Amino acid sequence: MGNHGRPDRLRHLAVVRRHVTRVAAEQGPLPEPAPPVDEARPAKASPRLLLRKKYLGPTLLLTVLWVTQTIGFFGYSSWAPTLLAKEGFSVEKSVFYVALTTVGAPLGSFLAALVTDRFERKWCLVVFGAVIALCGLLYGLTFNPVLIVVFGFLVNLFERGYTALGYAYSPELFDTRGRSLGTGVSYGLGRLSNAAGPLIIAALYHGTGYQSVFFFIAGTWLVGALILALFGPRTRPARTAPAERPHATV
Repeated sequence: MGNHGRPDRLRHLAVVRRHVTRVAAEQGPLPEPAPPVDEARPAKASPRLLLRKKYLGPTLLLTVLWVTQTIGFFGYSSWAPTLLAKEGFSVEKSVFYVALTTVGAPLGSFLAALVTDRFERKWCLVVFGAVIALCGLLYGLTFNPVLIVVFGFLVNLFERGYTALGYAYSPELFDTRGRSLGTGVSYGLGRLSNAAGPLIIAALYHGTGYQSVFFFIAGTWLVGALILALFGPRTRPARTAPAERPHATV
């Protein structure tokens, strides 16, 4: 166990020595390496750091992103089989339909990989959120089994892509000092909101009916997309090389 990884290190050292020997033969003896510099470990970021204007805006924006994503998706995925069964579909069929829709999830991650470095992430999130809202609403308004599977598939496809893009977009809104704290707090608040989402959906269903649930879910996604469109900073212009991509301006 103690030698785990040692062969790889030895091979790497051998490669480095060969390169050093070749360069020294071509250009003469190389200078001695500079001595290591002891750097002070940065102080742990205080939660008060997020109250500064530089960090408060991105934290609030990402909190909206993750709250709307959590309520919108988990409200849909957790309640869809129950709501379908309540509206006359057998439990077996409702679970089967929802299971078919989840095929879109891994494809959504692949879709995000295709667009994340090709297009501006902010606008990818806005478009994906709007598509999820539309497909989720159509899912709730139809009782045709084929359309239920199609629209449910599209919701899963674009939601998984949305989440993957959100994970990439979030840390780019902070500098190194506030990155872990800002992304952690906003993501944590988003997950905490899942305690309220099911209660809201249950109240809507019993108060105003089945379709109102999907209007609420669609509205949640649209709110997130609108806030991002209006206030989300650009972090990665389309079709630029990695060395040319500027940092986010907040």
